[in-house]
Amino acid sequence: MSNSGLRNVRSVMISMLCSAFLCLAFTAQIALAGQTFTPIELNDTTESLALDHNLWVLEDKQDRFTIEAITTTLHSEFVANPVGIPNFGQTDSSYWIGMTLNYQSDQQNEVKSWLLELSFPLLQKVELYAPDDQGNYHSTNIGYDVAQNQRAIKHRNFLFPISLESNNPKTIYLNIMRKGGAVQAPLMLRSQERMLVDDGKSNYIFGIFFGVMASMILYNTFLFISVRWRAYFFYILYITSTALTFQCLTGYGFLYFWPLSPELNRLSLPVIATTSTILGFAFFRQFLNLPLLSKAMNRVCISFMAMGGILIIALLTAERLLSAPTIIYISVSCALVLTMAIIAWRKDSRPAFFFLLAWTTFLLGALSFTLSLLGIFPSNAFTTHGVQIGSVAEVILLALGLADRINRERKERYVALQDQHEAIVKLKQAEDRLVHRALHSRTTGLPNRALLRRSLDSYLSESYKDGFIGLFLVSLDNFHEFNKTLGHSNGDAILKLVTSRLSNLISTMGNSVVIDSTPNSKTYLAVAEGVTFAFVLNLENETQAIEQANLFLKAFEKPFEYQKMTLDIESTIGVALYPDHGDNTDGLLRNAHIALEAANTSNDKVAIYTNDIDPYSAKRLSLIAELKHAIENNGLKLYFQPQLCLQTGKIAGAEVLIRWIHPEHGFIPPDDFIPLAERTGVIHPLTQWICKEAFSFLARLNQKGYDLSLSINISARNLQDKFFKETVAALAKDAHISVERIVMELTETAVMVHPEEAMRVMRELSTEGFRLSIDDFGTGYSSLAYLKQLPVKELKIDRAFVMEMSKNNNDQVIVNTTLQMGHNLGLEVVAEGIEDQATLDSLTIMKCDLAQGYHIARPMPESDFITWLENFDAKPTTVTAAKI
Repeated sequence: MSNSGLRNVRSVMISMLCSAFLCLAFTAQIALAGQTFTPIELNDTTESLALDHNLWVLEDKQDRFTIEAITTTLHSEFVANPVGIPNFGQTDSSYWIGMTLNYQSDQQNEVKSWLLELSFPLLQKVELYAPDDQGNYHSTNIGYDVAQNQRAIKHRNFLFPISLESNNPKTIYLNIMRKGGAVQAPLMLRSQERMLVDDGKSNYIFGIFFGVMASMILYNTFLFISVRWRAYFFYILYITSTALTFQCLTGYGFLYFWPLSPELNRLSLPVIATTSTILGFAFFRQFLNLPLLSKAMNRVCISFMAMGGILIIALLTAERLLSAPTIIYISVSCALVLTMAIIAWRKDSRPAFFFLLAWTTFLLGALSFTLSLLGIFPSNAFTTHGVQIGSVAEVILLALGLADRINRERKERYVALQDQHEAIVKLKQAEDRLVHRALHSRTTGLPNRALLRRSLDSYLSESYKDGFIGLFLVSLDNFHEFNKTLGHSNGDAILKLVTSRLSNLISTMGNSVVIDSTPNSKTYLAVAEGVTFAFVLNLENETQAIEQANLFLKAFEKPFEYQKMTLDIESTIGVALYPDHGDNTDGLLRNAHIALEAANTSNDKVAIYTNDIDPYSAKRLSLIAELKHAIENNGLKLYFQPQLCLQTGKIAGAEVLIRWIHPEHGFIPPDDFIPLAERTGVIHPLTQWICKEAFSFLARLNQKGYDLSLSINISARNLQDKFFKETVAALAKDAHISVERIVMELTETAVMVHPEEAMRVMRELSTEGFRLSIDDFGTGYSSLAYLKQLPVKELKIDRAFVMEMSKNNNDQVIVNTTLQMGHNLGLEVVAEGIEDQATLDSLTIMKCDLAQGYHIARPMPESDFITWLENFDAKPTTVTAAKI
């Protein structure tokens, strides 16, 4: 054959092949355009059928396809789903699932019904499109955005009733979506009868599961109440949150707990699951005692708990479902806890072994379920219920671990209790010895004051109809001579002999009261303090108390022999009677001591308490606390007595006097509360209060145009305060007054209490600019001897000499001599106690500088003093003195 022929043959063959290819392509296009789904065959015996084959799927990325487009133009884009449950993993797309159902039957036009179940209750949108008799598609939407009461069949899963006519295939479509979460569609077709049976089995299985969880919650709650171990508390919360997580996963939560609140479905699962993970970390920390076992792992746990809290906040505030971050957090947390449990187990932590077993089972179940959601594992019975299976196993194993820990702790506690019992026995013996030492004298072995108080309290609490109870205190007056002469060791030996005689004498009295008793002996004598002893007698009257005391002293003070020496005992007794002299032990002891002091200071050897011999007053003591309160709350007042300049006739100053009007006792004289203040130290805040108030008053006088001086009495205690100068100087500075207008008055006796310290403080005050004055001059015992050494600027003649000078020539001579001596020393002289005009005239003639007294003006409060000044029509230059 020629080359041209060959070329023609090739051309023909190529043309035929092209024509054949075009023909096949056209045929394939026609076939695709008219594509139909392979029917899923049903018959009269079909009770239950898993729809895991002959399914066709189409992804709708924008969730915008309509059923019209699906059944026409988009129908050819469906692809066959691999055999198995449709699982699309984590996605934002919606998916269309198409299927053709064909009910084959020998009977024509027969209609049979099934229920189509989609058993993945987490889908946001589940919409079924089924054709009617005319071929028009109608939709039914029962996704978890739809409340249960709007569904045709209320169920934890999605149920659609499907009716099929025999030998008439029907194509239906499902549109499902869970934006931001895992999407899968396990489909099952069941008859109504089979549905009831299978649903009952499912409810039974889940009932067992939730029953186990509820039982574990109650069991561990009981354990927590019993042992108060924090791990049980977190374990209860962990089991509870886990059970709630499964309620969300299985749809039971939506069915039973919030059926009318579908808005909870979007957040309930991720929020509760994340919370469960956080509580799992908390339980893990407590169960393994991580703060002590490993600080690093403890910090990791706390960090992941904080991350979980942040994730929960993100879940609640985000507009879309954050399923992927939630799954990643839970998965990483599970793996992390498993790793830490392995590390703890390698450190020989027995609880870690049980936790490792329990957590491994849960992790396997959770991991299988998680991977099925992500589309990595196929969906089957194990992966679908993996979390439940793992959780039940975990709860049981952890319960065993908790029981093991309780058992070990019980054994350890038993051993510890045995050791503790032995320690308690030893401690009790030591305690008895310590109590005996605490309640008895180490020298004599007699009960001490504490045991006396306890015994007498108990005895007085009983009821007595007649008579008295007498508390007798016996003091060994000359016992110190024994110690000084013979030494303390011999003194202790003599004291034992003396107390033995005392005890024997008291025990022979028929009316003695037992102070201490043991199975072998009774003790009637106690040590009150030092070498003062106490005993108690039942008496009929006060006369019997005197008789008993005298008889006791007569028998007790007989000489006794010690180391061939005859020793005499001198003693006195003080007695207080119940109830006349005190209705409690404290009162009786106090008054018996007062009676004993009275006996020691008198010629009598025995004294019974009376109010007349009591030098102490409860009222005086209570005044101290009330005086402090009065100082803090401005309950005191200052009065001012003018000082007249006799040479000019003007008011030069005023002495400040303190007044206390008690709300209960009325006016309390300064002579009553000033000595108490000096003895208790309250004089310091009292003087500061007087200075502060007086300085403020002087500042107000200055503002009104009066140029006066202040005279303030200070105490011997003030002269012992090394910071006194700084204190009053600071108060003067705060009041914005000149210290040169301040006169500090002090008595001669105050200066002589601690002369050196007083001189130092006085020099400091004088250097600062304060003027010093000797008050009540002439009453001291060394006036002329130390007057020249004191940095004073003023003498104040005592009122005792001034008041009678107009009638008594001796007083007039004393006043005149004092004036001449003061002027010769360059001092101003103040006379106080002027009661009449004659005295005032005499002092003027004697050239006395300043005068004060009732004849000039009585002490006045601030407002009256200012009014008096205005009426006096003068602008003085002096002080205000606080007479305290």
